[in-house]
Amino acid sequence: MVTIRDIAQRLGLSTSTVSRALNNNKRISLKTRRNVKRTADLMGYQPNYNAKNLTNREANTVGVVFPVNNRVVDNIFYVGILRGINAQLNSRNYVLSIAIGDSTQQVIDNVKSMITRAQIKHFILLYSHQNDPVIEMLQKEDVDFVTIGKPAEGQKWLYVDNDNVKAGFDGTNFLMDRYQSQHPVFVQTHNNWPYEIDRREGYKKAIQESGKSPVILSTHDNDDESEDDFIRTNPRMDAIVAIDDYSALQMYHCYKMINPDKDIEVLGYNNSLPSELTDQHFHSVDIHPDEMGQSAVKLLLDKPADDEKMLDHIIVGHAIV
Repeated sequence: MVTIRDIAQRLGLSTSTVSRALNNNKRISLKTRRNVKRTADLMGYQPNYNAKNLTNREANTVGVVFPVNNRVVDNIFYVGILRGINAQLNSRNYVLSIAIGDSTQQVIDNVKSMITRAQIKHFILLYSHQNDPVIEMLQKEDVDFVTIGKPAEGQKWLYVDNDNVKAGFDGTNFLMDRYQSQHPVFVQTHNNWPYEIDRREGYKKAIQESGKSPVILSTHDNDDESEDDFIRTNPRMDAIVAIDDYSALQMYHCYKMINPDKDIEVLGYNNSLPSELTDQHFHSVDIHPDEMGQSAVKLLLDKPADDEKMLDHIIVGHAIV
């Protein structure tokens, strides 16, 4: 097994210099750091991560925090993100640990335990909510974290997201251009999360550019009556742009119950539903969760070279499927 001492002898350097170079210590010149790392790779050096992490009092583990809602367990969108996270962590000799709970307090307790008992210093949150207690707690701790989704206005931290304004714009135009929809409506939840605001803004932009007036419905869980009333009082509605696939499917079912002999084009986001639940009138915007997961790890763990600017976010593309 190749050791730091072997690399030092090869290069004619001290073992302390080699150790600092491998740990990207800025006291060592960039030229020396690159030379040491190149030689270590050529010699097949494998760092002892356990010893390194014990020295740093830091686990080679990333905590992944799930949102508190009833759609987590069966949502393949989160599976895609986890797949991307795990692929990147494996290449870095890191592992992931999951924080999940039926209440916010359960998640907070889980994350606190990760920090104090497991010495976890890096976290990826699979959501970005305004005034979230978990985020507020992490901001007070000596840890790094990245969210999937941008912060609300006035807040600032590392994040990975899509260009949701463009995603809303593209999805609306897809229905109007491909299916000649004249009166698409936008269906959102009452949560007003940042991605909802942006997708709604994209929808409104597309509608206004076509010379039409936007029509928006805010839904609540288990409130089919308000959706039924909306459908009956908007007979010109011929397409639906919903904030996510679940909202799209719920609205589609409501529409077909009222209008069983009429077809309507529906578009959701996340590409998260099994094909057997949808038909040819259902479309989705794939926001590439695997790539989002990989990007979150890169943003969290990769440190820029001396001549590179520190990134504070990564934007992932989208595709309509």
